[in-house]
Amino acid sequence: MPGTPNAADGAASAGSDFFTTQKLLARPRLARFYTDLLINSPTTIPEARERLDMEKSTAHKYSNELAEMGIAESSDEHRDGAAVWEATPIDGVWHGTATFEVGPTVFAVFGAQTIDEDIEMFTDRHGEALLPAAIVETIHYLEGRQTRRGVADALDVHAVEGVAISQAVERIIGVVGPGDPTIDMSAFEVEIHEQALAEAPYIRD
Repeated sequence: MPGTPNAADGAASAGSDFFTTQKLLARPRLARFYTDLLINSPTTIPEARERLDMEKSTAHKYSNELAEMGIAESSDEHRDGAAVWEATPIDGVWHGTATFEVGPTVFAVFGAQTIDEDIEMFTDRHGEALLPAAIVETIHYLEGRQTRRGVADALDVHAVEGVAISQAVERIIGVVGPGDPTIDMSAFEVEIHEQALAEAPYIRD
């Protein structure tokens, strides 16, 4: 299964390089902020702060960091006195103990550790390195190629843990997946229900 990535190839944009991806994966709160900007672009920093319940200083620090990384930028347009921001989806191919694609959904799942109890508990017990595999197996489930129990078996975790992490990841895929170039949601055979979307750790305005 995928481990901690150690290289990246095939960047989809100028910002999609090893250091940008490494920084987002290593800093869940920054990844969560990036995800919110991405799925709500165009948006403003005050609007993001409200959705994330984040302090003003932290939001501005993160927006400046994302701008320096080349994956978000402000425009000349303003809304309610605040500059409008756009975030850019990035993706790449990474090589750890296995090769896997990193895209917005991966960043979103890593970022959700800070607010989703199921993901936090899973990483506490099994480490962050197993999260990409959980995403891959959940996608297989949604494509009709895997059962919930099969997800647990593939991850080599208890059935209850496998079901919980799969459901948590599914909620995020439902919100982030439509804008993720690494995921083909048209191939899904399992419907992501509205209730799952309502329980997702991200809000799409």
